[in-house]
Amino acid sequence: MGESHRGRIENRLTDPIANRDEVHRRTIRVLQGGVIPGGLAMTTSYAAAALLGSEITGSDTRGAIAAVGLSIGGTLAGLPVAAVMARHGRRIGIGAAYLVGAVGAVSALAAAISQNYFLLVVGMILVGCGQAGNLAARYAGADLATDANRARSISLVIWASTVGSVLGPTVGLGLRSVLGSSEGASGYVLPYACSVGFFLLAAGVVLYRLRPDPLHLLAGEGQTGFRAPRVADLGLILAHPAARIALLGMMLSQAVMVAVMTVTPLHMVDGDQDPLIIGLMISLHIVGMYAFSPIIGEIADRVSKELLIGIGAVITALGSEIASHTDAPDATGHMMGLFLIGIGWCASLVAGSALMTEAFEPEVRVATQATADVLMTATGAAAGIFSGLAVEQRSYHDLAHWATFISIFLAVVAAVAVVQSSRVRETGIHSS
Repeated sequence: MGESHRGRIENRLTDPIANRDEVHRRTIRVLQGGVIPGGLAMTTSYAAAALLGSEITGSDTRGAIAAVGLSIGGTLAGLPVAAVMARHGRRIGIGAAYLVGAVGAVSALAAAISQNYFLLVVGMILVGCGQAGNLAARYAGADLATDANRARSISLVIWASTVGSVLGPTVGLGLRSVLGSSEGASGYVLPYACSVGFFLLAAGVVLYRLRPDPLHLLAGEGQTGFRAPRVADLGLILAHPAARIALLGMMLSQAVMVAVMTVTPLHMVDGDQDPLIIGLMISLHIVGMYAFSPIIGEIADRVSKELLIGIGAVITALGSEIASHTDAPDATGHMMGLFLIGIGWCASLVAGSALMTEAFEPEVRVATQATADVLMTATGAAAGIFSGLAVEQRSYHDLAHWATFISIFLAVVAAVAVVQSSRVRETGIHSS
């Protein structure tokens, strides 16, 4: 009877005369249901990774590299996940990404038990595949959107990450704090066990509930199919002015966010701050990253998306500069700086994602979206690795200053793009 009921629902939703808006709203709700536990799984794992890696090896640099494994995994998984989606749809691609993330959390759990650094790095790389699933989910939310609500649709999926992502660091490091430092690396077992469960829940929601698949519906609306990513897709992006600024905005904001976020917990540890306070700092940072995304999405659908990328860069620069003037024992400065970095990152991500989506026809969107995400996560991974080395060779304060300069550069480039796009529109109006 359950299968029959599900079949009737699918038939109704895939009927050409069915209400597209109804299907779109349902798709958003299902994606939110997967992104919440998916975000919880990733941030629980991420929050503990740098500290566990540092505790196992005695090196802050190696601890940072372990945490950056999440970005490395997201980079490596981006194109394979996109290839699966192009062939089998969003449901299979995103669900499989979450399942691989669960395997990664199991590996990290084993690392905490055995105090094996290699297992931790491998585990975080596989957890990064779950990140690729969450990133793909935001684009899935835009598959059935119109030009008038595309950014808002993306932002609603991103917003769903707030619940899980905010609780993740507090759960992960809070459990560690409750268990006590006397437990050593094994104090991280429970957080990673929770991460396994969250990933499995996310996979179950998407695999069972994301019916009909939004890409399959697009194919039913006259699209010719969706091809897998290829090297030439970077050329397509670079040849399109709007796609170029979208890519640059996502890459540089990701670099700044990951670089500062990766080493801030280690800087706070140097100031003898409690793990629970560090977890709260990460949670506030993630509130900035996700909680205001619906508002940002509404703005992005009404104003120039290039302008919003520039505004996000200014906010990120302000947050980075606050962090650069914060001493290790000062929790307030870290929280304020990372909160602002999160808001700036969100503005660039929402505006950049919408701009990247509307720049291309549907049949190539899966490929160009994946290419952009791979470059974004690769930039973040490189920045995270660099951040550990920079802090070890220079200082946390210098690193945050450099992040400020990068954000200012992005703001200037975005301002130039706004002027250029305005001139193009004016030329079009006069010529018509």
